[in-house]
Amino acid sequence: MTLSGPNKNNSVISVLCLCVIMWATMWATTSGAQVKPVSHDKSQDTLLSEEKVDRQIHNIMDSLNIPGVAVGVIKDGHRVFEKSYGVKDIRSNEPLSSQSLFKIASNTKAFTAAALAILVDEGKLSWDDPVVKHLPDFQLHDPWISAHFTITDLLTHRSGLGLGAGDLMLWPEPSSFSRAEVVHNLRYLKPTGQFRADYAYDNLLYIVAGEVVAAASGQPWEQFVEKRIFAPLGMQHCYAGHIPQKERALAATPHGIVNGKLATIERDVDTTKPNVSGAAGGIQCSLEDMLTWAQVQLNKGNIADSKPLFSSNQHQEMWSAKTIMPVSGTDKRYNNSHFSAYGLGWRLNDVDGKLRVHHSGSLAGMYSYVTFFPELDLGIVVLTNQQSSAARSAIMYTLMKPYLGDAETDWLNVFAPTTSPANSKTAQSKASTSDAPINLASTTSVQAVPVTNRSLKTALGLYRDNWLGDFYIEENSGRIQLRSTRVIKLVGGLYADEQADRFLVRWDDRSLEADVYIKLHRDKNKAISHIELIPVHADIDFSYDFQDLNLRKVDA
Repeated sequence: MTLSGPNKNNSVISVLCLCVIMWATMWATTSGAQVKPVSHDKSQDTLLSEEKVDRQIHNIMDSLNIPGVAVGVIKDGHRVFEKSYGVKDIRSNEPLSSQSLFKIASNTKAFTAAALAILVDEGKLSWDDPVVKHLPDFQLHDPWISAHFTITDLLTHRSGLGLGAGDLMLWPEPSSFSRAEVVHNLRYLKPTGQFRADYAYDNLLYIVAGEVVAAASGQPWEQFVEKRIFAPLGMQHCYAGHIPQKERALAATPHGIVNGKLATIERDVDTTKPNVSGAAGGIQCSLEDMLTWAQVQLNKGNIADSKPLFSSNQHQEMWSAKTIMPVSGTDKRYNNSHFSAYGLGWRLNDVDGKLRVHHSGSLAGMYSYVTFFPELDLGIVVLTNQQSSAARSAIMYTLMKPYLGDAETDWLNVFAPTTSPANSKTAQSKASTSDAPINLASTTSVQAVPVTNRSLKTALGLYRDNWLGDFYIEENSGRIQLRSTRVIKLVGGLYADEQADRFLVRWDDRSLEADVYIKLHRDKNKAISHIELIPVHADIDFSYDFQDLNLRKVDA
């Protein structure tokens, strides 16, 4: 049956959610670690051979050109494996350590959920509070949804907004938007799905959640997380705000494949203002401290010789299924999974008959992965300083699958069955260092030809979007380019295309991997009315939500 309307009762979805919630909650409440301190004891682990793990991780790093990896395993309250591989930066070759700082990206979301859980325990808010109770300016496209949108709704990716809607206000960094602007501009984003029925991953609403933390606690999100989570846990190498000057030498450098070669990716940081993406993906943390965080999660918020960080009730709430997610092909094939759901800052699914609680994180040049199996009292952390999802997954599966009965599968072959030309070291040694002329074999069969002023004169001018601001098609130093005034890295030259009124935009920053076509739309008088940005590659990162832009031409 087809149901519509913001205030409908979707009985089918409700029944499915209830079933999954009951199943996941049963697991969460009948398993998990007892309260115990973290210690180092490799004798507790009989499944992971250090020699074998070293060999497998080195093979993954060599095959996929990963400069550095930090991994840790907690089993039965003990750190049974904790090791760093490779270097922080390919320019200095300084080795990684367990105290090296990584951007954990979306694994930040669990910290934001925990901050809210602490405030719920203190009676300063409720999960069912309407967001407008704490942030009166909060407004989505639909007034009814705006009024009924709860704190829980902020964390569960069921808003009805499209995948990654509005993320261009956050990334690529540095962002010129303030958090107040992000909250305000949500009203311009049109929904693509149904409220509380459709899953679509969202970052902006976690920014809102961070502002709720600030409103309810009376202190900025960064300060609350550092004082109320990091400090009591002794997480000395973990930062929600900017890294202090004296600690910056600990920071691992992001890397990626740029123009066919492994290269560093500039860490763009404006230390004069808060990181706008903070509550969604801004934490930087060491392996050592992420393992401390993992142990507290397995201990259901309990801390040895101290009061709990959050109550067991709130832990259960965060680890309970809220939004039904599709089961991925990988989970069906390799994990025998039957359900997938999102809780509060965590994903949940079944793997080989065991409950898994997990989350990944992805930012330019850095990936993270955290996984728990509460029935096995098992936690695993993977941190890398190269943006390879294949490497991240292959390493995680290499560490977790022996505990589930599979110590033989070559997970590199599963997640990267053939090494791509961009990643292979052989290909990189042969790659051209020239940036022009370009051969866009993956996007067009012809050599790219720069557009001239004469061929595009009528398109020059200002184009405006309600939530991302102004773009210019302009002439600069002899070339025609597209330039965003609010997202400084979105500037690139225009090249001819075989389709009429369509041009290729090749961003100057080649690490973005987000080239677009610019499509001109004309009114009945053949004058250009607006432009459309269309991703060149179908597998572009979803945070490049060019499809959500409505760039109208502004007459001079």
